[in-house]
Amino acid sequence: MVKKLQFPFDDVASANAPFLSKNVNRAVLARFLARAKEKKIDVHAFQVWRNNELEARVSLPPYDCTDKRLYYSLSKSFTATAIGLACDEGLLTTDTRLVDLFPDKLPENVSENLAKCRVRHVLSMNSGVKEDTTARCFSSEDLPKAFLASDFVYEPGTHFCYDTGATGMLAAIVKKVTGMSALDYLDLKLFRYMGIRNVYWDRTADGTIQGGTGLHASCDDAAKLGLLYINRGIWNGRRLLSEAWIDEATQTHSDNRPHEWPDWQSGYCYQFWTCSRGGYRGDGAFGQYCFILPDRGIVAAAMCEAENLQHAVDLVHEMALELFEEPYGEGNIEEIASSFYAVPKTVTPDIPLPRYFRAEKNPYGITYVKLAVLNEDFVFAVSDGLSLTNVRCGNGRWIDNRVSVEMLMAPNAPDYPVQTSERTAGIAAAYTNDGGVIRAELRCRYSPHHLTLTFSPTDAGMTMKFEGLRMPKGVKNTLELFEV
Repeated sequence: MVKKLQFPFDDVASANAPFLSKNVNRAVLARFLARAKEKKIDVHAFQVWRNNELEARVSLPPYDCTDKRLYYSLSKSFTATAIGLACDEGLLTTDTRLVDLFPDKLPENVSENLAKCRVRHVLSMNSGVKEDTTARCFSSEDLPKAFLASDFVYEPGTHFCYDTGATGMLAAIVKKVTGMSALDYLDLKLFRYMGIRNVYWDRTADGTIQGGTGLHASCDDAAKLGLLYINRGIWNGRRLLSEAWIDEATQTHSDNRPHEWPDWQSGYCYQFWTCSRGGYRGDGAFGQYCFILPDRGIVAAAMCEAENLQHAVDLVHEMALELFEEPYGEGNIEEIASSFYAVPKTVTPDIPLPRYFRAEKNPYGITYVKLAVLNEDFVFAVSDGLSLTNVRCGNGRWIDNRVSVEMLMAPNAPDYPVQTSERTAGIAAAYTNDGGVIRAELRCRYSPHHLTLTFSPTDAGMTMKFEGLRMPKGVKNTLELFEV
């Protein structure tokens, strides 16, 4: 009899309390979190499974393993899986040529290299394009046509080019052969059996799901994908994905050398990276991970925010490998987790509030700012002239706001339109006050990112300073606010 995977977190709200089995070395987890702080890596949530048993599941408040957050390129592994499902159905093969899939989207002159390009080349980032096609593909009203119009400089299979636009092309292929979006197709074939719910995917200009980025799902969902792969396509006794696909998709197909980081030059599979220490992983910018380590029977998922991704990969991979080492050490993981993002109790602002400000012209599009105090909490509102967003920040505690603050990160917006579902999402906010200088800490539960806003009094009104990993270099990060 096949042992059924047990998910104690399914169908119930997560209690945010760490789950640790008796098999894990708590000292390893304590060291992992201490090193994360030392390396300036924000760990939000993680879990480790071994031999289909949940061994550790930890989230660090205000985060939760159930948060539906932007996956960035971890999305790619899900899109590739949709291609695998279509191959299993006989709707195409990895040897199918792109020119045969989209004969009506071809450029006037089809180059020899384009004619040779097959689905497997796109899966392995070896299509032959010279450079990333994301901006052109995502902004086009016809993504397949835009991708096929790319300059295929290299013979397919000979040149690695990491290309999120190519994964968008894979999403378009799924739609072409199934008649369904890749999200709907994944739900029909996988998600409904695996308990993956309430996910959503950002779209390109022509309505295709982005494929290579834009999936919003949880740490739990990432672990479930890993469990499907480590169990060779079987989920609780039901065959969902073929072993043939698992074998083909997880072997190294591309030589991605040279790169300054070992785990980005160890090889590339079908939208998974080959790991330098063994196994393979799905991987997203700033730090969303799904490690599959077949030789150890281990699946590890982690949601982080990190500037140096090699450091983040090192920490998570090493933790997963060392977690079961004897002798077992101790560590108060519950206390460490609860204190990781703890905010101190502070003095309630005594400056006259509410106050209203006009913002100087700025790259964020902010036109108007309001500051206020509600009981002990600090409240600020920002406007772009079209929408007013209010955020309430707790004093010594995190307050969950159902708002989106992407406008505050607009200077780092991609050079293509991001089509998102209109929805609000969780922002945990808290503040500190030091002599009238107010620091509002915003932690996005719908993305990897956090943002610090510092409001400092001036003779004319206030300055508003922006700090965060997503903020680009060279963009003004301090705005003048003039009282009105």
